[in-house]
Amino acid sequence: SKDPANNTMNSHQPQQQQQSSPPCWNEFCAGVTACLRSWSAFRTAVVGGWGGVDSTAKAEFLRSTIYGYFLTAQNPQVSLEELEDHLAIYLEEEFAVQLEDHSERQVAQVIYQLYETCVQQQTVTLAQQVVATAVAADAVAAGPAVQVP
Repeated sequence: SKDPANNTMNSHQPQQQQQSSPPCWNEFCAGVTACLRSWSAFRTAVVGGWGGVDSTAKAEFLRSTIYGYFLTAQNPQVSLEELEDHLAIYLEEEFAVQLEDHSERQVAQVIYQLYETCVQQQTVTLAQQVVATAVAADAVAAGPAVQVP
């Protein structure tokens, strides 16, 4: 099990990354955050506390880990397939969620697209789209509770 308390990367201040970080780093980080927030399986697990009392810290740890994979402008430290596997394994180990919908593939693909457009300095538009999707997902999640008669 990973210990979020030992996380050395400060995920709350992505703008203070090394100078070797890709262009549009802040937008990339915002896009990753929005992507994770709009991932319904992950959001449900975190909000539902399926990872125990440390659910929120575990979510932050995953986000920081993803940032670390993409910190250099040259090449990500993981392949697309490795990122997919990491997401699925992390949800299973830390939140007891077995993804049967293969949503980790879509999340990993969006994160890779964010990175690639970031390296090409075109991230702002894609990041804005991902953020807008996350805001819409949050609005749906915060909507009225279903009443059972």
